[in-house]
Amino acid sequence: MSKKPKVVGSPTKGLFLDALTAEIDVTDAISDLVDNSVDAARRDGPGRDYDGLQVKISFDKNHFQIHDNCGGIELDTAENVLFSLGRPPSYKPKPGLIGRFGIGMKRALFMMGDEIAVESATRNSRFRIDIDLVEWKQRKSWDFQFTEYKRKIVVPASRTGTRVTVKRLRTTVGNEFSLPTFTANLIETLQKKQKHALQHHLSIFVGKTRLSARPYKLMYLPEHIEPAVFTREFNGSETPMNVKLIAGIEESKPSEAGWYVSCNGRFVLVADQTPKTGWGEEGKIPKMHAQFARFRGYVFFDCEDPIRLPWNSSKTGLNTDSDEYREVKALMISATRPVIDFLNKLDGEKDLDQRPLHKAVEQADPRPVTSLVGSLKQNTSFIYKGLKGDFDPSQPIRISYVKPLGDVQLAREKLAVESNREVGSRTFEYYLNHEFRKRS
Repeated sequence: MSKKPKVVGSPTKGLFLDALTAEIDVTDAISDLVDNSVDAARRDGPGRDYDGLQVKISFDKNHFQIHDNCGGIELDTAENVLFSLGRPPSYKPKPGLIGRFGIGMKRALFMMGDEIAVESATRNSRFRIDIDLVEWKQRKSWDFQFTEYKRKIVVPASRTGTRVTVKRLRTTVGNEFSLPTFTANLIETLQKKQKHALQHHLSIFVGKTRLSARPYKLMYLPEHIEPAVFTREFNGSETPMNVKLIAGIEESKPSEAGWYVSCNGRFVLVADQTPKTGWGEEGKIPKMHAQFARFRGYVFFDCEDPIRLPWNSSKTGLNTDSDEYREVKALMISATRPVIDFLNKLDGEKDLDQRPLHKAVEQADPRPVTSLVGSLKQNTSFIYKGLKGDFDPSQPIRISYVKPLGDVQLAREKLAVESNREVGSRTFEYYLNHEFRKRS
């Protein structure tokens, strides 16, 4: 009896690379690499300050490089994890990291170019890996080789860190690096997504530009304008997941309004205004529009095991099917509703002589979100109460009326003015002078 042939089920390297690098843009790829540096900086524990640690990013149409001094990559990690797809069961990562699936670095580098060099040093080891993807795709083996590998050496603290360089860039990547707007967009994205690391004094440079750490803020005036604050803890495993939520108002900026969602300090949603965070939920929350441009909401998911967090593999969105996220989303909707009610009433004051809600907003102070979460009473809805003030008859207010164009043109001609605004002002003055002031 002849031996039956086997059915081939292994993937090709070409398919592997195409599938791994699909649907990720260059900015997200760089964000993944920065995440690795942040994780290295967090090695001694989340929440610590990163004074003296820095990440430097440089690029042009021919190369990309990211270089940090955040302690380097251990040799065991380089051997077993760095270029494997996913993480082996025996691998025990430090708690509270950003990296989740163990594919971010591979995906980022493989989508950028064909010539890759990774070199890293810790206090007692050093290695370098050089990869030619064109040559690697032609080999049967899936493994890579160390160009340099040194264990049990002494490395000065000033020489520790990791440097990743990519050359022979994909044409599309090189062209994107050459766009005048790319650098500015990358800086803006990293400043929003890496807000937590920046506030803990990690220095991140894009070219010669150092990213700023302006904190997210909400307006606060005791007993008059107070954000909603809710907390939740999800158990069910050895590593509980903690959730903090805060929602309120800030400066009126349509592009910055919405929900901000962070997982272990990495923002995966910024100014989200879609149904995934409750906007447009029929019968609950209306769709976002300019009247709600003051709304800001923040959700902080934290867990020592990043697998439990409700984010997708590219950290560009949420797993909205997560049971925990569904519960948190319901909480987000309930926190949003009072803020929307307030903003509707605030808008309704525009034509009133007395505007107590506007007065309260004017006197409220912008406070950092992180300090408010820790200081305000937990599990309370948004509080709003107007401030009464002395009536000021000289306070300017806007009035308007609509009339046919021909009549308005005639009025402009008779009044010898050029704008409709002047017509309104002059006709109002005329009415007061002839109907009231003349009589008195």
